[in-house]
Amino acid sequence: MEAVFNTYGQLIYDSYEIAASVEEVGVIWHGDDLGYKTATLLSPEHLRRFVFPWFEKYRQIAHERGKPFWYHCCGNKDEIMGDLIESVKIDALHAFEDGCSPVMEYKNRYGDRLGLIGGVDIDKLARLEETALRSYIREVLDTCMPGGRYVFGSGNSICNFIPVENYLGMLDEAYRWRA
Repeated sequence: MEAVFNTYGQLIYDSYEIAASVEEVGVIWHGDDLGYKTATLLSPEHLRRFVFPWFEKYRQIAHERGKPFWYHCCGNKDEIMGDLIESVKIDALHAFEDGCSPVMEYKNRYGDRLGLIGGVDIDKLARLEETALRSYIREVLDTCMPGGRYVFGSGNSICNFIPVENYLGMLDEAYRWRA
């Protein structure tokens, strides 16, 4: 298992060395889903042993070249947030869903220690009617925007099942938002 992690980790490392050396690349944004709704896929101990040392190397590449290191991770991250902030030292986190990692909760718990990207829950973006959706989006903005360290957007990728009018409503609420 260690050999697999090391082979994969080195491939990613080599690609980030190349990418980070390109002046036009402004950030190293690593995507590696580690969890599902209730926990991480691997135990936190295995992540600490096999995965996070590589993440630290990726962050080091970015920071040595004056670029931030952002991380996309779906799923429940509660048991490893300390690792991501204190050991890996990510600069920002993306991928939030209200069922296991609501961005408003993360803003209150971690918003003074790292940036947060996105947070509008994809399920709500897909299913809520306009009035409820706009109210929810304003709540996200009102909670996450004060104090900075937040980039408004969806909790994950905008999928083809998101109604266009809901996506446009999300953008409109962001445009209209004022502290």
